[in-house]
Amino acid sequence: MKYKILKVCALLAVPAAVLGAFGCKHKVSSNEGYLLQDTNIYPEVQAAYEEESREAITRLLSYSSFPTSDGATRAAAELFAYACYNEEYIDKYVYFSDRTGSTDLGATGRSTVTNQDYKLIIYENDEHPGYKYHYTIKHVDEISGVISMFQSLFESGTQLRFVDDTDKLYRFNGRNAEYIEDDSLVEEVLTCEWTVNSSAWGTDDPPIVKREGEKLTLEEMEADVLNSARNGWENVMHGNINILADDIVESATINSTTADGHTVYTIVMDIDTEVANADEASMLMLHDANGSDDCEWIGPEEGGDGLKIIFQIWENGLFKLYGLGETWSGTTNGFSGTADSTLNVQYSYSSRDTDMTEKLAMLEEAKKTQE
Repeated sequence: MKYKILKVCALLAVPAAVLGAFGCKHKVSSNEGYLLQDTNIYPEVQAAYEEESREAITRLLSYSSFPTSDGATRAAAELFAYACYNEEYIDKYVYFSDRTGSTDLGATGRSTVTNQDYKLIIYENDEHPGYKYHYTIKHVDEISGVISMFQSLFESGTQLRFVDDTDKLYRFNGRNAEYIEDDSLVEEVLTCEWTVNSSAWGTDDPPIVKREGEKLTLEEMEADVLNSARNGWENVMHGNINILADDIVESATINSTTADGHTVYTIVMDIDTEVANADEASMLMLHDANGSDDCEWIGPEEGGDGLKIIFQIWENGLFKLYGLGETWSGTTNGFSGTADSTLNVQYSYSSRDTDMTEKLAMLEEAKKTQE
């Protein structure tokens, strides 16, 4: 998986202003996308687990010469968990996710698919209503062999889910996914056409509110991850990995740099695939994410490329970005084979990047088409 890890590492060095997330072209608005402009700007929001994160950073730094020690691996795992659960308590955030996977189905054929997500959350409080704007675009980059006849299976699921301040859900379906033609972009970014999904238009949806009550402890987080996985709910823990499982992190390193006058920490974790494959929550999340009942990660000892997480956090513990490289085998869309996947996710917390003006205008225009 060297080429994938290099891609993730390269992302860490790319100026964020030339990356970013673009929304889709659609038939009800002239807007063509949204650029994350402030990924290098220190977060405007307060991190719930800032104190815990700073303490874990200090511990991880103290173990920097012993990356395989229990102290280093546990501190890194805690930092990733805190960063994930911070999203449940902060006022707002937006991220752009890019995942590319290559699937080898042997004599049946091969495919390369890109999946991009843009997710903007503004939680409800006394001053502002809650909003959710979340799209997923899938595109088959290459496909060959018998599975070419089933390309639509690999490209299905392109959609936009919009929850407004009245707690109503408005869903759009995407079609004609393609890459934006702009040579100035370092990363290839997908766009598509949106059409109204009348079967899920103006239906009731739960309000977009922050997690209530006291902050979860690490033990409560692990229980929450397992409970969500068992019930098929959207899991707070990213990467489909229960990072708090015992001994799941094999080694962890940490380095620091600065951005916007604040310290940014880069943590690299090697994941034990044998432990991950034996962990119930991790397996349930992996199966759900890939639409498979039997997939599991392949480590180097089985001829795979292993499992690695690279992430950056601000000094307060909030994600700046994270990346995942993995190899797994199993059955998906009715075909059996192996898959290599690389994931890159960028975050912003600024008022500019979380502004809802254009998105709400898009929704109002779409509503007029249904009158």
